[in-house]
Amino acid sequence: MAAMVIFSVIFVAVTFIDINIGLIAILLSMLLSPELEVGTAAGRAVVIRAEDLLLIIVSFTWLAKMAIKKAPLIKGSPLNIPIGLYVAVMCFSTARGMLSGNILPLKGMFYVFKIVEYFVLYFIVLNQITSEKQVKLFLGVLIFTSLVVGIYGNTHIGRLPRISAPFEGTGEPNTLGGYMLFILSILGGMIYYFREKRGQLFLVFVFLIPTFIFTLSRASYLGMLASLAAFVILSKDKRVLNWALCVALVFIVVFSLGPPVLKERIIGAFTPEAQQTLKKVGPVSLGPSPAARIESWHIRLTQRLPAKPLFGFGVTGTGFLDSQYIITLSETGVIGLVLFLWLMWRVWRAALNTFKKVKDPLFKGLTMGYMVGFAGLLTHAIGANSFIIIRIAEPFWFFTAIIVKLVDIERGKASMEEVAT
Repeated sequence: MAAMVIFSVIFVAVTFIDINIGLIAILLSMLLSPELEVGTAAGRAVVIRAEDLLLIIVSFTWLAKMAIKKAPLIKGSPLNIPIGLYVAVMCFSTARGMLSGNILPLKGMFYVFKIVEYFVLYFIVLNQITSEKQVKLFLGVLIFTSLVVGIYGNTHIGRLPRISAPFEGTGEPNTLGGYMLFILSILGGMIYYFREKRGQLFLVFVFLIPTFIFTLSRASYLGMLASLAAFVILSKDKRVLNWALCVALVFIVVFSLGPPVLKERIIGAFTPEAQQTLKKVGPVSLGPSPAARIESWHIRLTQRLPAKPLFGFGVTGTGFLDSQYIITLSETGVIGLVLFLWLMWRVWRAALNTFKKVKDPLFKGLTMGYMVGFAGLLTHAIGANSFIIIRIAEPFWFFTAIIVKLVDIERGKASMEEVAT
């Protein structure tokens, strides 16, 4: 306890001097921090991680700095209104669930706070990032973190049934698959546009692939197909289609000729077991895991949601579900789901606007990779809570803020060059 207090005091002081240090610490801790389970809430484990504590410290330090400078806390961005409305509906639904006795107050507040954390991180980064140097710094930290995770993952292939992030105990392979999907997409976009570091980035990309594959996350594999499709569409280059087909062919060969567990994982999604109650959806056969998910979705949509269709049951009010869209609908109702989808649409439009306007190869590649990764995560979210899980949501919102600011950063850079000449 004494060591934690001393560390916290030092960290506050250092972050107050340079908040970039605090943001770097958060980036490092996103995948490299242990988790501590402190309870359960309606079928969900209540866990805290180092990045939760770091983000709280950075948030209060940032608030103090803004107060001293008398600077605005929230800068204008195309996402402010949808974020505000979505958070408002989420809080209203959860408060209503608490009043009805369906949600334990402390646990409901805990989960709402964890989701709001992501938006706080977005606004901190949006306020703080002003230069190309910072973009390169945070990108470097992200790639370094992914390399550390890749070293851990690659060295544990064959030693673990499925690869998950370090320090996770029982592990969450689906989470690591989503994270790796996002990182590989960003690397792919930069490889395409940023020729200066193409060789090094390609080596990192190839190095991370085994860890991604051996998460055995079917939602992540599906997301990768969406990312490849987005890459082809955004590039508008026929040669990219050939590269995408080559990548898809490599994955097919790996799954066909690689360890049997890879083939079994894919085939298992379409192989029913005798005791299953749901074996088919239309002409498609389902394995036990997909069937169980669809059955749980059906129960929520047909038996529970009609009781509170507009605002849902509140966060943690319906138990755990492996689908971002279904759990959002269950917890915040039709209104909450519409606002969430609107927020996702505004994120895509903001990124597309940046992609069209920036000319710098690094910025262009980063934005393209982000959009490709975003398309993958939207697909990954069909079978996972991609935008609730901290190890995916934090890097996503961190780099969403960067993408939103890239146009301004490039304009500022151009203005400085004009003054210099």
